[in-house]
Amino acid sequence: MTVIPMFPLQSVLLPGSPLQLQVFEPRYRALLADVLADGSGRFGVVLIERGREVGGGDDRADVGTVAEIVRHAQLPDGRSHLVCLGTDRIRVRRWLHDDPYPQAEADVWPDEPVPSDIDWAQVCRPVAERVDRLWEIHCTAAELAGTDPGDTPFPPPGIDSATALWSYAAASPIGDADRYRVLCAPDPVTRAEVLAAALDDAEPLYRLRLLGET
Repeated sequence: MTVIPMFPLQSVLLPGSPLQLQVFEPRYRALLADVLADGSGRFGVVLIERGREVGGGDDRADVGTVAEIVRHAQLPDGRSHLVCLGTDRIRVRRWLHDDPYPQAEADVWPDEPVPSDIDWAQVCRPVAERVDRLWEIHCTAAELAGTDPGDTPFPPPGIDSATALWSYAAASPIGDADRYRVLCAPDPVTRAEVLAAALDDAEPLYRLRLLGET
């Protein structure tokens, strides 16, 4: 375990996903100054399960992701704009004090091992099939509106791996509660099952929102 600065948010950061932040609260300015000064540029991000991210007094999830600063810009009014990338998944063992900013004892939580001969195409197929249906809905809505559907936000065909599941989860129209369940899955096989179930739940709402159909 190690002590790591923490930045609770009302959204889930997944490994491999980008994160943009505007840092304006004094406590998070202090956090930013410290992680830049020590050269790590890293802090933990967890979901706020109840409460608000401004001012404290929130209930925080115990599983999160390390964010690594990729780009940092100081604004004239003292705020900072950060571009970060999600890296390691972490599990919080104990929350510490919030002064001068939230901190926790946490450890990296790697995936549990899976068989070395696993067929990733087979594991990812149920997710990919559901994602294809969502993309078809999106394209149909664009055609009816006479607009360009643009490029798919999902991983291109042929990407079949544990890493691809994170990309599918980040790009899919699922809520943060489902995204958090994906984050907490102990291994990629379970993660694919959790994500497929979340996509099944999301499809009717997505169809209703884009096409007005149930």
